[in-house]
Amino acid sequence: MYQLNYHSISQPELSHKELDNILETAIKVNSAKDITGCLIYHNNHFVQILEGNKNDVLEVFEKIQADDRHHTVTVLWENSIDKRYFPKWNMAYHQPNHDNIIQFVNNLLLLSELSDRSTSSLLSFWATVRKILNDDKITNYEVV
Repeated sequence: MYQLNYHSISQPELSHKELDNILETAIKVNSAKDITGCLIYHNNHFVQILEGNKNDVLEVFEKIQADDRHHTVTVLWENSIDKRYFPKWNMAYHQPNHDNIIQFVNNLLLLSELSDRSTSSLLSFWATVRKILNDDKITNYEVV
């Protein structure tokens, strides 16, 4: 089992339709390759952790790097793992409305504090999520 996480910056003004397209593609590809993980999008930043067969994860990540909807793709950590830490997470999507965005961000911050951080990859993933969520301005937020 292999785990990789990265951070990237989206192109300005990424539309909800483009995020929907990312979600559709991710569900299809990740399901076919038995890849699980978590993708966070907030204030034009992506943070994602992928886990699965090493060759499959690296193949998917290669396609992610080539996607022109984001840039400055930086690997935060990659390593072999004994088990999946997101075994039931394929892809999910939540688009909070203006009234509940602060509550949703706070809930995700709490999740980042309570989640397993037993590997360096998980530690770097959740630390990066917290850094992005703690940005003072809330302009755009989705979990994909």
